[in-house]
Amino acid sequence: MADATKIQLGVCSVTYKGVDLGHTIGGVTVVYSPEYHETSVDQYGKSKVEKFLVGESLSAKVSLAEFTIANLQRAINQGTLVGDDAVSMGSNAGKRASLNAGLLLLHPLNAASNDTRAYDVAIYKAVVTNELSIEFKNDGERVLPVEFDGLIDEGRSDGNLLGFIGDSIS
Repeated sequence: MADATKIQLGVCSVTYKGVDLGHTIGGVTVVYSPEYHETSVDQYGKSKVEKFLVGESLSAKVSLAEFTIANLQRAINQGTLVGDDAVSMGSNAGKRASLNAGLLLLHPLNAASNDTRAYDVAIYKAVVTNELSIEFKNDGERVLPVEFDGLIDEGRSDGNLLGFIGDSIS
């Protein structure tokens, strides 16, 4: 039976490596993408008889509204915080993005006070991999567009290698 009380709306907090990244603009989008190899056999022509999972990805797109040096450093995976007021960039090729990976936790702000983790989305080993474009203009806020990509966490079990949606980060 339909239940209108299960319709959800609202924004979420964004916490990366235990730090709240502040306000967002334009919402947060989480994308889970499985990739399959399709198999067909002569007997059935081009009809599919099976699909085998060959990979998965989990990502989150966020536009950070709080344009700070600390958030700027988080938005540049290989960037280096210089003191409290600058971020340097430009590294030798071959650096591992995973060295800067950390837990990304998205928590719905409208969750009931006794339901503090319901419908959370977590990416265990999230890294920022997108290019960064910063706009300076009169008619809009300066935001930091950040895309977090999940890397496999080999310390976890099959079916739980990238992240979760729900109420547990175990």
